[in-house]
Amino acid sequence: MMKPILLTDEQMREFIVNGYVVLNPGVPDEIHATIFEKLTGMFDQGPNPGNNVLPAVPEMRHVLNSPEVRGALISLLGEDYIEHPHRYCHRVAPTIERPRGIRAKLAKNCHQDSYTPIGHSRQHLIRYARIMYYPQDTPVELGPTHVIPGTQYQSALTKEDRKRAIPVFGRAGTVSITHFDVGHAAGVSLLNQPRHMIKFVYMRLSEPIAPSWNCRSRTWRRPRNVEAPYDLNVAWSHVWDWMAGKRDRYESLGNGRRCASADAISRLIQELPRNRRLPVRLEAIRQLAWERARAAAAVPALLKVLNVDHQAVRIAATYALGAIGESVVEPLVDRLKESGRLEDGHAVPRPWDERATSMQDEAHALGAIGAPAVRALTELLECEFEWTRINAAFALGEMDSAAVDGVPALTRCLKDESHCLVRTVLDSLGAIRQRVSVSEIGRLLENGRDEWAAPLLRGWSARDQVRTNAAMACARLGEDAAPAEAALTRALDDPCGHVGAFAAYALEGIGTPTAAASVRDYLFAQRWDASLKGPHMF
Repeated sequence: MMKPILLTDEQMREFIVNGYVVLNPGVPDEIHATIFEKLTGMFDQGPNPGNNVLPAVPEMRHVLNSPEVRGALISLLGEDYIEHPHRYCHRVAPTIERPRGIRAKLAKNCHQDSYTPIGHSRQHLIRYARIMYYPQDTPVELGPTHVIPGTQYQSALTKEDRKRAIPVFGRAGTVSITHFDVGHAAGVSLLNQPRHMIKFVYMRLSEPIAPSWNCRSRTWRRPRNVEAPYDLNVAWSHVWDWMAGKRDRYESLGNGRRCASADAISRLIQELPRNRRLPVRLEAIRQLAWERARAAAAVPALLKVLNVDHQAVRIAATYALGAIGESVVEPLVDRLKESGRLEDGHAVPRPWDERATSMQDEAHALGAIGAPAVRALTELLECEFEWTRINAAFALGEMDSAAVDGVPALTRCLKDESHCLVRTVLDSLGAIRQRVSVSEIGRLLENGRDEWAAPLLRGWSARDQVRTNAAMACARLGEDAAPAEAALTRALDDPCGHVGAFAAYALEGIGTPTAAASVRDYLFAQRWDASLKGPHMF
């Protein structure tokens, strides 16, 4: 396998800001032609193969393993990234007549992807990435996928966003890698020929401890090509510092280098109300974030915009509150308690979405504060309100290993009757990766509550997703998942294919001879003979 070609600093900055990067892997044209021919024949003969598209057309491995694609995935997700079992070929059928209302249809197509199989929390940090690959020349007229730059930090798309969708087009072999939560849409084809786009999803296993790209400077700078419509430099620099493995995720802001006076801070606060122009408000928030703890007087005004204001203002305020730091913890916690109280009495919290859940802005802010918020969030896990506990668990996971002191309390939550909480806790324990009770996670691989068995979405039950998340957590733990080896080996036969796939990754990470043998047996049995056609059975 050839040496991966890592992303540059500028490409990383563009990804953080715009949410995508476009690659042209050096794969021979004939491979793309073969892939296109096989996919076309496959759709002519039967239904979409769904997750089985890769074994059905195994030549795509040459694209996925190309130096350019592997290098980009390493750059974004770390060297130990894994492929999610969900894959899909999106086919746009040949167009016989010119469609009407092209712009309206494109706008209607715009969306943020659901997580598979069912609900998962949207995350600003780069923990998932999506590949979109074209095996055929895909000009704009063929209806390529469009992206909406900068929307990966948003909880929803607006009419304004839908007007900003831009096509990602190119010759056969073009690959775009996007933040999983960036808005996008299938284009509208004007040509009488099929268009295939194959989607793959990849996951980060471990927190960044150093830049995994071709880093020449760890200093944050705005990229030359900014396609996002609003200045969210406070959020962008925070993500950059996390990706670079910095202990202080606000290092790029400096330590209050502006040293504004109390009067200057007061004037900035006066620029925050909704009757001010949006760019002015965002600039004021940016300058307040520079002051970090000295901007504490702005906390009440910043809190007012959370969850209810323009999404750009919400995002900027979220990370400005994170920059202000420890003094903000108590009011943020109080607001999470209040949001939980408002949701109390519902069978499932109304904000919980089995496609993808957007947590409270307060949870993102607490996660950005990091270690100073751990104790308060750990105590919040005992709150009587389910939605509050879910947000507290999510915020701890966003801190990675800085939240290690919260692991015992998170582990106790694995016995909670709320599958929404248990699923969130499993994700967070997988992100923290230290002092995790593997035996408790292994128990959930095999024993779930009976009330979790009812189908929720796409035929999946909460119990299916709990088992999937448990196997995912074990995959993130590497060798430390060894106490669950027996349960993971049995999980290879789980009726839910996602559980078996993540169990295989976990066993590979454990690395014992018995675990390796179990994975080999599993993968050899799963082998698909893509050469069989028509009446040929062997």
